[in-house]
Amino acid sequence: MNPKLMISSAEKIGNNQDLLAQILLRLPAKSLIKFKCVSKQWLSLISNPHFCLSHTRRQGHEGFLHPTALLLKVQYVLSPEFDVVPLKHFSQVPFFHYISTPYLNILQSCNGLFVCETDDDDNNVSEYFICNPTTKQFKKLSFLQNPIKDGEFYVSLAFDPLQSPHYKIIVVREVLKNSLIFELDIYASESDGWKVATTIFETKEGDCIKFEDSVFCNGKLHWNSYGNQSLYLDVEKECLQMMPMPTPLRGNRLEIYRYFGESGGRLYLAATCHAYIDLDLYVHQMASDYSHWFLKHRLNMGDAMEVFPELNLGCHPFSSGFSGVSFVGSERKEEVKVVIWADGKIICYDFNDGAWKMIHDPGPGLKIGTPIEYFNHLHEQRFIPYKYFESVYVFEDM
Repeated sequence: MNPKLMISSAEKIGNNQDLLAQILLRLPAKSLIKFKCVSKQWLSLISNPHFCLSHTRRQGHEGFLHPTALLLKVQYVLSPEFDVVPLKHFSQVPFFHYISTPYLNILQSCNGLFVCETDDDDNNVSEYFICNPTTKQFKKLSFLQNPIKDGEFYVSLAFDPLQSPHYKIIVVREVLKNSLIFELDIYASESDGWKVATTIFETKEGDCIKFEDSVFCNGKLHWNSYGNQSLYLDVEKECLQMMPMPTPLRGNRLEIYRYFGESGGRLYLAATCHAYIDLDLYVHQMASDYSHWFLKHRLNMGDAMEVFPELNLGCHPFSSGFSGVSFVGSERKEEVKVVIWADGKIICYDFNDGAWKMIHDPGPGLKIGTPIEYFNHLHEQRFIPYKYFESVYVFEDM
């Protein structure tokens, strides 16, 4: 082809803003971040909030986004470091070093945005941020009502770019220390304003509601609980409602961990029991009308060891050797996959064909896990999974 014709065609595309936008919309987020350096025109186009929203919505499938990777953090270890588990393609996820702090805790992941907390050991003060790891853009949160000293204070995020470009921050704040009386504060990015004490409510000591463990699904923010009931917030209506929780197992099988999550508009909860070398994982699904949970399946990790003999689960007297349970959908299939960290490898149980599969194996002799100086045994650590979505979403309320 004549080089002059090629240059002429490139110039025509470059000068046609609409055509260029349609081409760029079809590229992955990582490529778009690099292409911001091509020219001021491309930087302006790719940084435009309307373009970013259109690009994000193109990633949806049947009304839902699907994560690119899982970020695994070890519980109680405050660090900007984490392990990356690719789900679609290998993605070099940016660490959170651009938030300048040695102590960082991820609180929640929600459709491409993260809520993070930083701790200042010297002043015993926490700061909160929302950020997009793909673009390294972040925003510090400022509250109209700060937490009382030693009082309960929880921050959650409600964000679904397939429905709205705006997000809301929900704060559950204890009114008086040890009172079990809470207030809800809500920040809306659309108005860039707070509503303080939109709801005042009281919990019971036996409810065991974990306001630090929240899941946003179908326009509602749900909180995990180790009791028989919990709460969820209809974010649009700002209405708080009760919901049942799965009935704890009876007998000598005491539940020790509940993994709370969502996929494809459905709520899931997986429970493990505190018993010597207990390798069972009970997977529950919430009914669509929120009337009850039903037991979807009892998974036994011993079956996984038969498929993958290299796994050595149940070798530690006080830990089963698996954690980091997450629920991940498939773009072409109806059923969910239960993704699990197991003895340093990432496996899943696929409900579509009822089979155990390997998701990520770091290689012979290698295991995913925190450096051993933190723990006496690899299985003593408990991973918390956070879904990562590649997104060029930008904050308009900076």
